[in-house]
Parts: sequence; structure tokens; C-alpha cells
Amino acid sequence: MFIGWVVLWLITTASWIALLGLEWYTSGPVFCPLTPDSSVYGTGGWSWFPPGRVCSWEVTVAGDTFTITEEPPLARLGVLTLLALWGASLVTLGRRRQQGTE
Repeated sequence: MFIGWVVLWLITTASWIALLGLEWYTSGPVFCPLTPDSSVYGTGGWSWFPPGRVCSWEVTVAGDTFTITEEPPLARLGVLTLLALWGASLVTLGRRRQQGTE
């Protein structure tokens, strides 16, 4: 049963890292439209804290220029925290199981 939890954690963590890697790979300006149907694209970048794509647009309204920035959601830090705690609990459980068998 313990091995099953470790495998599940490894698959979940690898999937999360792969999704972030795919987003990082595709974080250019082509992936930053102002709206889904817009032909106006912003500049794309990457944020490590929280991890994800950052898009910025220069918008002029009534002669004034504004910068609109869309950052990744803070919930990604929650996912990272849960994965880290889950991994730490598996390491602790594995050590206790090993001490119990000696």
C-alpha cells in the first residue's frame, strides 16, 4: 500500500511539473491575447513566484496609456505546498516503517 502512495505522489508531482514546463515553453507573446477573440497581443514573460506565465499589455484609453498585467494565480503555491507536504509525510512514513522492521 505504501508503494502505491509513493507512485501516486510521483505521478502527481511529475504531471504538475510537466504542465508548468509546457506553460513555460509556450510563454511567448503569441499566447498573450488581450481577450480570447482579440488580435491585440501583449508581451509574455515568466514568474517563478508563483510559477506561471505573466502577460502585459499597453492600452491607451482617452489619450492615457495604462499597463495591464495578468499574473499567475496564487493557488499554484498552494498546490506546491500540498505536494511538498505529501512528499514529506511519505518520507516520514517510510522511515518509521523502516525502523519498525529493524
